[in-house]
Amino acid sequence: MILFTILGCDNQNWEPNLITELSSDEITNSLEKHYRDIFNSTSKSVVQINIFSQDSKGIPITKIGSGSGFMWDNHGHILTNYHVIENTLTSQSPIVIRTIDNDEFPAKVIGWDSYSDLAIIKITENSINDAINVLNPLELHDSDLINTGDITIAIGNPFDQEFTMTSGIVSAIGRSLDSTFTPYKIPSVIQTDAAINPGNSGGPLLNKEGQVIGINTQIKSSSRQNSGVSFAVPINLAKRVVPSIIAGDKHEYSYLGMNALNLDYGTRIRADIEENFKGVLILNVQENGPAKKSGIRVDSSINRNVLNFDGDVITKINNYTINSFEDLISYLALYTDPGDMVEIELVRNYEYMIMEVDLKARPGN
Repeated sequence: MILFTILGCDNQNWEPNLITELSSDEITNSLEKHYRDIFNSTSKSVVQINIFSQDSKGIPITKIGSGSGFMWDNHGHILTNYHVIENTLTSQSPIVIRTIDNDEFPAKVIGWDSYSDLAIIKITENSINDAINVLNPLELHDSDLINTGDITIAIGNPFDQEFTMTSGIVSAIGRSLDSTFTPYKIPSVIQTDAAINPGNSGGPLLNKEGQVIGINTQIKSSSRQNSGVSFAVPINLAKRVVPSIIAGDKHEYSYLGMNALNLDYGTRIRADIEENFKGVLILNVQENGPAKKSGIRVDSSINRNVLNFDGDVITKINNYTINSFEDLISYLALYTDPGDMVEIELVRNYEYMIMEVDLKARPGN
């Protein structure tokens, strides 16, 4: 393989273009060096999270669980998945974090958000001075800027194989994912084919610059092993949630209080809607919820198995186009707060309408 690099000239100096030829070996060596540099610059901020059983004195005995995490700030806060530390909330099992330099420090749970499967642990105060050299937070990217095909790099501890790096690409964006802990889905998750396995949970998903774009959280596999379909919580969601966790508060998500159906080919025919019209058909709304109070109308059918297809169809929220219910969930979670007034564009009886909705916090927040 030969790569040609063309150096252009400006309008004032009309010199011939300079062409640099790179051999296959040079390209490979450059790529290898880049991956090594990323690993060397980021791995010191990644930790293995180990959970132990304890003796009568509270001293760790046997490891009973593990996962991954990474430094969020220089105060000892570490971001991981909620499901990594979930069992410690009732068992009070000791948590010990381990760095790539084989330093170990006790940590405690600061807080969590089960809606996004995120949690914060912190190196204990009596160990924080000894950990001063590892308190290096990773640089965070803007996950709204990633695209399918972007390079991804995962660092974590799959199957207890500490500080393993794998790579791939962004396979898809804008997915929604069952959190397994709540009836609400995690919005805007990143799908990647970078190898993710048990033990990677909570570790960073990086871009080609070594910046965090997501937190590795789940895989889609019938064998609990990598199948090339892995998911990461977008870092932009973490940016909204983590400050609340560190402050000791529960992060509040806004909601509309409704269920909706994505318009597909068959639904458009039954609802007598033009071909390829985008939006979501409102099926029902919660009593006393924001959508109900604003006057949004639902399908008139009493039997939800046989719809009349005459409910409102939402097409935009604050000029953000809604092509699917996942789009609506993502917008609410990433760009709104309880108490915000939003404008909903909808179609009712083949006419466009704008309705203002006063968003409220999800029940149970």
